[in-house]
Amino acid sequence: MLNISEIIRRIRSGGYRITKAREAIITIFAKAKAPLSAGEIEKTLKGMGVHINKTTVYREVDFLKAEGVLKELSLGDNIRRYEFRTDNHHHHIICIKCNKVECIDMPECVEKEEKIVSKRSRFKIIDHSLKFYGVCPGCM
Repeated sequence: MLNISEIIRRIRSGGYRITKAREAIITIFAKAKAPLSAGEIEKTLKGMGVHINKTTVYREVDFLKAEGVLKELSLGDNIRRYEFRTDNHHHHIICIKCNKVECIDMPECVEKEEKIVSKRSRFKIIDHSLKFYGVCPGCM
């Protein structure tokens, strides 16, 4: 889990307030094991007793993206998902039936392949996206 206190301190040091909704959303992402959509965030907030509308969820997510706390993911299913921006490089596996997403760590071989592609193409690679698709245990 990421350090919620550090994130809150960083936001406050930028001159911003920590609202109940903002703190709850940060807490949700700190505990999340997979990227979340706005709908999933809203549902989790309601389960925590925090009732805010979807517009506020999007506004808070946009704020946290702008502050470098969250990043947006496009996993090819037209659902915008978000996760903490960290130095921990990982990839995702997506269920083609229920759209469940899980984070997966990849061994160093991906970095080696990236260097090979960069050398062959003479491109300076800035980022890459590797997604796996399958059927999760719940849908089998």
